[in-house]
Amino acid sequence: MPAPPAPALPTAQAQAAAVAHVPALHADLLNTRIQQMWDDQHRLLSRAGVSAGTVAATRQTLANLLACRDDHAVVGQARAALHKLAPGPVPLAQWAQQYHPHGHSQTSPSGHAQTTPQPPRRNPNHPAAEDGSAERGQKVLKVSQDKIDRLMELIGEMVVAKNALPYLATRAESLFGQRELAREIKTQYSVINRIAEDMQHAIMQVRMLPVGIIFQRFGRLVRDLSKKLGKDVSLVIEGEDTEADKNVIESLADPLIHILRNSLDHGLETPEVRLAAGKPAQGTLRVVARQEGDRVMLTISDDGTGIDTDRVRLKAVERGLIPADRASSLTDAEAVQLVFLPGFSTSDAISDLSGRGVGMDVVRNAVERINGQVELDSMRGQGTTVRLTLPLSMAVTNVMMIEAGERRFGVPMDLIVETVRVPAEDIHHFKRTQTTVLRGRIVPLRALSDLLGFDCAPRLNEDGELAVLVVRLGSENVGLLVDNFHGTSDIILKPLEGVLAGITGFAGTALMGDGSVLMILNPKELV
Repeated sequence: MPAPPAPALPTAQAQAAAVAHVPALHADLLNTRIQQMWDDQHRLLSRAGVSAGTVAATRQTLANLLACRDDHAVVGQARAALHKLAPGPVPLAQWAQQYHPHGHSQTSPSGHAQTTPQPPRRNPNHPAAEDGSAERGQKVLKVSQDKIDRLMELIGEMVVAKNALPYLATRAESLFGQRELAREIKTQYSVINRIAEDMQHAIMQVRMLPVGIIFQRFGRLVRDLSKKLGKDVSLVIEGEDTEADKNVIESLADPLIHILRNSLDHGLETPEVRLAAGKPAQGTLRVVARQEGDRVMLTISDDGTGIDTDRVRLKAVERGLIPADRASSLTDAEAVQLVFLPGFSTSDAISDLSGRGVGMDVVRNAVERINGQVELDSMRGQGTTVRLTLPLSMAVTNVMMIEAGERRFGVPMDLIVETVRVPAEDIHHFKRTQTTVLRGRIVPLRALSDLLGFDCAPRLNEDGELAVLVVRLGSENVGLLVDNFHGTSDIILKPLEGVLAGITGFAGTALMGDGSVLMILNPKELV
């Protein structure tokens, strides 16, 4: 009577544990099966949204498969690297690729090591698995950061070079009357522009890192500080796989830690206070990351006591940041924004967490330095929410070119709400301020020539209209009166250095295609 078939092992971990007991006569089959199971685990790590439990199970399976291999030198090296591995699916996938059992040696009965040729594995469900081609998962190439930065510099120079073609086309047509030549230059510009944009996008993808790299340090920070403060806090993190440029990620570390410390120290209450207020004893601190278009949105919220606007007004007056009459006239929403004033703090005593005069203004400056925005909302007794809006990349900036005082300037497109021409009679004067009504909302107006110190008024067009550039400053819109608009352009923003670094109102400079230097404005500092 034939022996009953052996029951199928239910999990990959069980299979990996069992293959160690296969007799040496089945070395070829063993080697093939190890590679197949290794590939399965590697593909599992390559999926989007891999959970922590799946990563832990895959790690154990790969460790079991590693124990089945007889190349002891490689096994020892791989096991040591596995113990030092950072958490997460990406480091584990890179480790699995590096120590993949590509035809590892088996020992023959005569005691000599032999290499077993591995048959290619066919996956009938994969479109690329034709002609028995082996599927080894995603290949990883380690490249120095300096080389990637050099690529970014080169693509920046290419952006400047391609922007020179429209100027050449204009000169060919206006100065030399070569309309056909100008048309051909513009045609080639569109082709080069497409290729440059594709290259720029590809290089930016290489520099992308998941925000989870900085999120992973928050667990210990929250645990230690909550224990020190006698609070029970649950940290919830979402969107760890959201990616942003490496420089943006590195610039976020300190601001995010400062926001978390503020929430733990000032926002969340002790268990006794929360129970007395009818809340659960454990507070919740939530960090959420998501991508919206070409921006990364980070939200840090807590369900604590919220911001005491009366106390904020009092402290702002005590520290001499605003006069008392101005503080009393602020709404609650406006009073909340006082926490961004330099030197503001609600702490009465100096500690290692607060009271040192280094507050949310440092966070705002750090975020705005990378072209981001900070918004703060708070509701008394329900909690506080801080929203950070950040660019995906800091390499190439899209700006609109405007004219004021017979000079051209650039304004980042991220800050622009709209451009509009307003008849002069629709501009209302109240004391020393000017306003107009756009889409049912009152928009304050400021002349850019006045802000820059030019001795000239905004210029009217032939129809008696003024050009208004509406920009977003925080939660409000402000209209800048300019002379004219001159379209948009991709530029490489260079910060001001040396003696010019202290000049306010300018974000930096950019080299244009015609060789001129364009000054990039910072409307927040100007207004």
